[in-house]
Amino acid sequence: MSPEITIKKDYILVELKEGLSYREIRRGIARLFYASGMPAKNGIWVLREGPEKFSFDDLHKLRDIIKENYPKDVKINKTAIVVESGFQSSMAESFGQIAKDLPFEIKVFSDFQAAENWVKE
Repeated sequence: MSPEITIKKDYILVELKEGLSYREIRRGIARLFYASGMPAKNGIWVLREGPEKFSFDDLHKLRDIIKENYPKDVKINKTAIVVESGFQSSMAESFGQIAKDLPFEIKVFSDFQAAENWVKE
């Protein structure tokens, strides 16, 4: 199942409802980078509980995909990742460290409102 993407006034909301999988996240990235009419806004990615089919090696692959395909003329400053489980938090924090060389800041939250406030700052 593809991620649900909602364009809000101040950000783009990406919700992964079936759990954390490499394939689902790649689909979300592809939709954000290649969908015509997708505005260049900061993002909030919400990772729901569920089967976690993801490895630490996948984090490096995701960073490379983002780096290679990030639009040159887009200036997205922040991406918040909202997690519910300890495993997801660990993976998201690890991704934040691996992806420090991306052209936007990544921060992990367990509270959606805090993530929204940070993205809108």
